[in-house]
Amino acid sequence: MAIKLSTKSIISQDVLREIGEARLEESKALLDAGFYAGSIYLGGCSVECYLKVAVCVTLGWDKLFATFKVHDLEGLLLYSGFDARLRADTDVADSFAKIRMLWRIEGDDDVRYRRPVEFDEPIAKRFLQYVSDPTMGVVSWLRIVTS
Repeated sequence: MAIKLSTKSIISQDVLREIGEARLEESKALLDAGFYAGSIYLGGCSVECYLKVAVCVTLGWDKLFATFKVHDLEGLLLYSGFDARLRADTDVADSFAKIRMLWRIEGDDDVRYRRPVEFDEPIAKRFLQYVSDPTMGVVSWLRIVTS
């Protein structure tokens, strides 16, 4: 049986950027408040939003289609068309790999389903560095390539 791709648009590129920025700020606030697992989760959501922006930019869409309503960072990077370019920047590629490892949305290894005590301040700080550092952060890099 063939899988049908959705042609329903769900959210504009501008709103995705706005949400990505909000999730990043919320991630920082949770880190400051000592909620490390939540900080990591929302930091990963910021990356996901910006990857969806990248998909829209590459495909020339103003809005994202429901087909891309997924949490697969690797798949979103591939469909964004920026995969080879990101991997060519070794610092950003390393950050992306570490984000995927910590944030994974795959079964019970997912940050959402792990005990909060498994995450501490140093882990959450490093995670946010991988997300937002001006030179190696994935969101910082995606902001530039999608502008």
